[in-house]
Amino acid sequence: MKLASTFAITALFALVYSIVFVIGIMFLPEGWVGLVIMILLTLGIVFLQYAISPLIIGWIYRINWIEFDQYQRQFPHLAETVMRVVQEKGIKMPRLGIIADLNPNAFTFGWTKNSARVVITEGILKYLDKKEQKAVVGHEMGHVIHNDFILMTVVFAIPLVLLTIARWAYWTARGVGLSSDSDNAAYVTMALYAIGVLSYIAYWIGFLISLFISRIREYYADEYSAEVIENPNALSTGLVKIAYGLLEQRSVTDNRKSQVYSLQGLGIMDTKSAPDFAYTSMENSGNYSDDAIQAAAAWDLYNPWAKYYEIFSTHPLPAKRINRLNDQCELYGKRPEIEFTKAKQIKEEQAGKSMLPEFATDLTIKLSPILVLALGGLFTILWIFNLAGFLPEGDLIFSRLNIADLLLYWAVIFFIVGAAVIMRTRFMFKSDFERRTVRQLVSNVKVSPIRCEAAVLEGQIVGRGMPGYYFGEDLYFQDGSGLMYVDYRSGIPFGNFFFAIARVKKLIGQQVRIIGWYRRGPTPFIQVHRIEVPAMGKTYRNYYKYMTYLWAVLAFIVGAVLLYFWI
Repeated sequence: MKLASTFAITALFALVYSIVFVIGIMFLPEGWVGLVIMILLTLGIVFLQYAISPLIIGWIYRINWIEFDQYQRQFPHLAETVMRVVQEKGIKMPRLGIIADLNPNAFTFGWTKNSARVVITEGILKYLDKKEQKAVVGHEMGHVIHNDFILMTVVFAIPLVLLTIARWAYWTARGVGLSSDSDNAAYVTMALYAIGVLSYIAYWIGFLISLFISRIREYYADEYSAEVIENPNALSTGLVKIAYGLLEQRSVTDNRKSQVYSLQGLGIMDTKSAPDFAYTSMENSGNYSDDAIQAAAAWDLYNPWAKYYEIFSTHPLPAKRINRLNDQCELYGKRPEIEFTKAKQIKEEQAGKSMLPEFATDLTIKLSPILVLALGGLFTILWIFNLAGFLPEGDLIFSRLNIADLLLYWAVIFFIVGAAVIMRTRFMFKSDFERRTVRQLVSNVKVSPIRCEAAVLEGQIVGRGMPGYYFGEDLYFQDGSGLMYVDYRSGIPFGNFFFAIARVKKLIGQQVRIIGWYRRGPTPFIQVHRIEVPAMGKTYRNYYKYMTYLWAVLAFIVGAVLLYFWI
């Protein structure tokens, strides 16, 4: 439930690393001395990121910090949870903050368990009940007491060192190969290339292991949350609301409203604009809306894309986290409130016994332009080296190849690439938009990042996609059935930045009509085609779909140029 480091921070340190590496290759001594210095510089960058990232996060996120006494008056149940951990573990009181955004999220950051910051959003207070709120805070305190700040810094530093060795070996090998023609230099070059390849493979293995360890730490934090409040179900039901956005609108009593209204004294939100509803994933009977939850979880459990995404994710999939929490219920004498007994049945009703054919189709369509180029390159290599028998027998030199035929061949390849781009775009961006609700969309098991459902959503923009992050262009949407992440990505250079600073703030709180493409990654989201705002009389269009056609145009131009020279 914590927010990962923002793209801005990651990009900043990636840029610093790149600059330092280039300078090192140009000016540092050759040989092992240079490598040792490069490794030390890499570790220095890791330490710098560890040292200043909390300061950067505190700067780029709009966090309202609250003294503990005031926090205790406003949210006594949360203060009790924090105090219990502090007293039991003998750590210093973390700094506590709230982000004025209805996107339900929480995160922690800092240097050590004695310098932690724990932040929740206004959405946590609005959409989750008190037990779920305590469970979320307990999860974040789990990261604090486990010292995950330090652990994960060390874990992710190891693959970065391996990447430094791989890059050093590659550039050093190039330098040796260009500076000497001796046999010894050839052996050294081959050895360096071998070191580079092995180090790069080790880097990827180390990176995937780092992500695996991060997911394990999330499970540990979940377990600690259950231990703190002695009820694993609270975090499970909270995850349903946060990860799947499944809500049911109903009227509330005055004491339920007070959770939000109490924020007025902190200047966090204008209560006059707060909807007179609370939200829950329960039906009026008090039972959870089982079919919607089962369908949402079925994607996590059975869609091959879910397995793909989890490998490259810092967090486990929500359904797997809930299953792990269910395993703990017996320890606390609780019966699991959310079980996925019908998830497989729902998956089979929608997609049949296996979803591998859809996954293979999605992957083929996604990679089709690259596959055409790769096959074209392979065919050319076979042609050049006469491995396919296209040329007369005998020694082959490049000058004997029919260049004109090769130009024609690649002109056709690029025309096919252009057609593949158009096919991919038409598959990924369907135009049969139909009115849907969040609940209906999240219940679709067959969608993927490639296979979409063209949808129209009507409701309200309640926050930013990354709560509190001023430069984020994405949004968070709510209708009567749930919440959903809104992916803007304009496709135009600087378009995202302009939209973030000039449009997002105006859209928050507005009733809107979003026309777009529902997709599923680690979490559900809708990609914007256009956003209509009736009260403002404005429509914000997104040109990402049309910008993808530029790759087809470029391929056709290259093909036409090659065809011109062939003629």
